[in-house]
Amino acid sequence: MGVSLKLLSLIFSAFWLSISILPPPSVAKEEGSEEYVYLVKSEGGKLYRMTEKIAGEKKESVKKEIRRMELISSGATLEIEKGASVFLTCGGCRVLNLTHKDSPYVVRMKDFKKEGSTKSKITEYFTAALNNYVHPDSRPGLKTNLGTRGDPMARKMELCKDLWPPESADIMPIGSMTFQWRAKGNHFFFEIREFGSNETVYSEKTMLKKIDVPPGIFKPGRRYGWFLSEEESGEKCSSTLAILSKDESSRVMEVVDHLPTLLPPETDMETRCRLQAGYLLSEGLHYDAWKWLERNGISQ
Repeated sequence: MGVSLKLLSLIFSAFWLSISILPPPSVAKEEGSEEYVYLVKSEGGKLYRMTEKIAGEKKESVKKEIRRMELISSGATLEIEKGASVFLTCGGCRVLNLTHKDSPYVVRMKDFKKEGSTKSKITEYFTAALNNYVHPDSRPGLKTNLGTRGDPMARKMELCKDLWPPESADIMPIGSMTFQWRAKGNHFFFEIREFGSNETVYSEKTMLKKIDVPPGIFKPGRRYGWFLSEEESGEKCSSTLAILSKDESSRVMEVVDHLPTLLPPETDMETRCRLQAGYLLSEGLHYDAWKWLERNGISQ
């Protein structure tokens, strides 16, 4: 009998340990389950997000201006400036117009959602695009290769900084591809080689610091190295890029084309293009994001 009780005790202890390390059901949340709305536009005044911070023994209210197309989480408290009329919505939802009379306003998703609306993969892409939305004051981030003092490669790295496309870029070519650099010098030799075969697919001499390579040079799913040398100093540098496969390019473009359908019908073309560029950024396609804006006549 004593052995049986001991065995039962061991079994009970093991069971208790197993359930104690599991997260409680109320804590486990599906990834991407948090819901958001965004500011479509604000007329006649500004919209603010209200939060509290503790200063010593007191709580202080803090307000931060919300930018156009900025995500606002469900439950957030908003203050609408006197005289302002703001428009909020979410992907594929109805637009809610609020004024100072509605302030303070606590975001409730039931105020926005269409009846029967459900979550889907495209809404996840839409949220990612909004998180990376390209505002008019945004600038492309140029990667700079860093060297250390005394490093014999430091001078080369100085020549190679601020290359565009950035180092190891993934690219889905949209028309011709533009290569740029900021190296000192006046006589450059530019060359592109395909990895594996090391075949030169394009080369050109130029006195400029920019070259437009015509479409059709690059093959889907291939990697390339591009090389730059300054003829007078003999300095050289290089970078790499990878071209998306046809299937991956098709998947990305399908999302790009579909994203505007989740915007309010009256949304202007520039906003649509900036959202699409934001999605490209979310996919790591930094070069294509800026090329997309340029192709659509939007300058930064």
